[in-house]
Amino acid sequence: MKLIKYVTTWLLACVALTACDDNGGPDDIINTQKYDLQGKVEKGPFVSGSTLSIQPMDESLQVLGSMYNTTIVDNMGSFMVGSKEFDSPYAELMATGYFFNEVEGVLSNGTLTLRAIVDLSNSNTVNVNVLTHLKYARIKNLIATGKSFTEANNTAQRELFKAFALEQFANKEVSLFTITAGTDEAAALIAISSLLLVDRSEAELTEYLAKLCEDFGKNGVFSEEIKTEIESDKCKLAYRLTDIRENIIERYKDLGIDVKVKNILQYIDWDGDGKAGNETLKENELVVVDPATINVPNEGGSYTVTITSPIAVYLEPQMDEDIIIDAPTTDVIESIMDGLYEGYDSNISDHNKISCTVELAGKQLNIAVATLQSSIDKSKEIMLYDYVGNVVARVVINQAGNGQNIPSPTETPALGETGKAMVANIAMRLATGLCEYNMIEQYYNYNAGLDLVNKNVSPTASCIAKAWNELYAAGNAVLTLKNADEKSLNVYGDYCNILSAICYSTLVYGWGDVPYLREYNDIQQSVEWGGAPQTNATEIFAQLEDNLRYAIEVLPEKKNESTQDFNGLFFASKDVARVLLANICLYEGKYNEANDLLRQVVEAGFYEFDTTSGDICQIPASSSEVIYALLCDSGTRTRANITIEQPLEIPYLTLTDVMLSLAECNYMLGREHEAENYLSEVKRAKNITTEGGNILQEIKSVREQTLLHSGTYFAFLKRTGLAKEVCGVEDYRLLLPIPQQELETNMNLMQNPGY
Repeated sequence: MKLIKYVTTWLLACVALTACDDNGGPDDIINTQKYDLQGKVEKGPFVSGSTLSIQPMDESLQVLGSMYNTTIVDNMGSFMVGSKEFDSPYAELMATGYFFNEVEGVLSNGTLTLRAIVDLSNSNTVNVNVLTHLKYARIKNLIATGKSFTEANNTAQRELFKAFALEQFANKEVSLFTITAGTDEAAALIAISSLLLVDRSEAELTEYLAKLCEDFGKNGVFSEEIKTEIESDKCKLAYRLTDIRENIIERYKDLGIDVKVKNILQYIDWDGDGKAGNETLKENELVVVDPATINVPNEGGSYTVTITSPIAVYLEPQMDEDIIIDAPTTDVIESIMDGLYEGYDSNISDHNKISCTVELAGKQLNIAVATLQSSIDKSKEIMLYDYVGNVVARVVINQAGNGQNIPSPTETPALGETGKAMVANIAMRLATGLCEYNMIEQYYNYNAGLDLVNKNVSPTASCIAKAWNELYAAGNAVLTLKNADEKSLNVYGDYCNILSAICYSTLVYGWGDVPYLREYNDIQQSVEWGGAPQTNATEIFAQLEDNLRYAIEVLPEKKNESTQDFNGLFFASKDVARVLLANICLYEGKYNEANDLLRQVVEAGFYEFDTTSGDICQIPASSSEVIYALLCDSGTRTRANITIEQPLEIPYLTLTDVMLSLAECNYMLGREHEAENYLSEVKRAKNITTEGGNILQEIKSVREQTLLHSGTYFAFLKRTGLAKEVCGVEDYRLLLPIPQQELETNMNLMQNPGY
C-alpha cells in the first residue's frame, strides 16, 4: 500500500511539473490569497472622495496583475477595499487627495500624494501616512541590493526613526500608526507630520517630500542640507504645538470623535543630541530647588541653591525667544517697573531693582546679591528653564529696603510704555477669552434644534480650554501689573480690580466654583501646591463686590473712554464699576442694589442709544452707547455651522444692556410698569418688535436680538431661570465642564457634577 501511495504521489508531481513546463516553468507557480484590506490615509486625515490605488507586487517589488482602485469613504481618511485576491502579499498603496492641515487648522487648498509599500500577510489594516511615504524609496533601494522585504522594511524603519531621534519606535510598524489612537506612536506621527508641513503650501510640501524621499532613499540618512532645514522647521513649529494639538482635537470633534493627543513637545529632538523627549519634563517629573526662597538683608550677601532635576536646566531659553513654547514671564516684577508710569521713572527706576549675579554650576546656583537701593522691600525671581524655554523652577529673592521715601505723585500718573504694553496684553487676552466664551453661548442658544451642546461642550473641547485659559491668563497678568504697582507708587489697584472683576465674574457665571487668585503670590503658590484649589462662587462674588464698591467711591465720575487708547481702557470710570457690580447683584438676586446702581449710570447722562443697528456688535465701539469695550482679533469665526462676524473692538458694557437689566430688576421687584417703560425705550431705539409673552420673555427676546454676541447672554438666561427652557439642556449643563487638561495638571480641582 505504501508503494502505491508513493508512486501515485510521484506521478502527480510529474503531471504538475509538465503543466508548469507548458506555461513557462516552475517559477511561475502563484499562490493566490484573499486579503480584506482596510485602513486610513492621514496627513491630517484625507477627506472623503480622495482616491486610493493598490498595486500588487512580488517580493522584488515588480508589478503583479491588475491595480485596484477605491476612494476614501469619510473625512477621517478611511478606506475599505473588501476581500480581494492577491498573487503576493506585497502591495504598493498610493493615495491622492485633499487633507486636513493640522498646523493651520483648515482643509488644504491643494492635493497631496502619499505612498506606502506593505506586506499584507502581517496585517489587513494598512495606514498610509508621511512615515510610510518617507521609507518608500528606501525600501525599494534596499530590495534592489538583494535584501528581502522584511529586512528592507526593518532597516528603513530603524534608519527613519534614528533620523528623527525616535529610535524607541524602530520596531513599530508605521503603517499601523494612526492619529486617532492617542498613543505615543500617534504623537510621534503628528510631530513628524507637522514638522514637515509647517509653513509650507501643498505644492511646497509635495516638492519637499520628494526631496526628502530621494535623499533618505539613497543611504538611510538625511544630508546636512536637509538636517539644517529640519532644524529651522523645529523653530517654526515650536510655538505652534498647542494650536496643532487643539486643531486636531477640534477637527475630530467636528467629525463626532473624541481624540486624545499626547504632548507633542516630547517627540521632537530640540537640542539635536539624537534623543527626542529628554529636553523637557515628563508627566509627574519636577525640578526641585532648595531653598526656593532666599530672604536677603539690605546689604546683600552670597547664597547657594541646590538643584535636583531629571533634565538639563538653563538660566536662559536655548531657543529663539520669539518662538519658544509658552514664552516665559521672565523677572516680571522687576523688569516692568521701568516704564510702568509716565513721567515718574526718573524718581523710582534707580531704586527698584535687586542687583545680583547668578552662576549655574553643575547642580547648584551661586547667587551674589548687592546692596538694594530701594526704600521698600523688593522681590526678584531667578528662572530655570528647560531647553525649549518652559519655566521649570523659580528661586525667589526677597530683599529688605533701606527705609527711604519715594516722592508720592500729586495725581495718578498715566501708563508708561511698559504699562501700556501690559494693559494691551491683558485686554487682548480678556477679549480672546470672552470671544471663545461667547461661542459657547451660541452652542447653548441654538442647542434646542441642533444638539450643539452635547456635540461641542465637553471637558476635552478646545473652546472650553481656550476660554478658561485666556481668562486666567488675563487675570494673572492683572495681578502681575497690580503687584508691580504696589511695589512702587501703589496707585493702580482699583483699576486693576475692575479688570479682575471682568475675568472672575465671567468664570463664575460659566463654571461656578473656580480657583480664585487674589494676589500675585497666589500664582506662585498655586504652582507649588500642584494647582490652586476651587473657591466657592459666593466667596468670590463677595470679594469682587467689596472691590467694586470701593472702586465706585474713588474712581472718577466721567464718560468712559475705553476705545480712545490704552490709558482710556485702563482708567475706568465709576460707571464701569457700577455695571459690573450690578451684574453680580442680579446674578445673586439683589435686585434693589442692582437697580440703584444701574439708575445712577442712566442718570449720569453720559450715554445715549445708537440707533444704527440692533446688534451691539454691529455698532462702532466708539459709539455714544458703549460704556466699555475691548480690543480683539477681528474676522469671521465659524464652528458647528455657527458663524460670527467678530469686530475689532467688542462693546462689552452698553446702554442697551443697562436698560434691559433695569427692566429685569423692576420685573423681579414686581414693578411691571417701570419694567415695561425701560423695555420700551430699548425697543423704540433699536426698532425691535417682540411677540407676546410676559415682560421677562420680551426682555429675553430683545437681549437675543441685541446682546447675543456680547458674552453676557448665558448669564442672563441662568440668573432668570430661562436657561433650561431656552437651551433645552439638563440641570448639570448649566455649569460648563472644567477643561480636562486643567484637571490633569491641577490636583486640587474637581470636575463639575455630570461630566
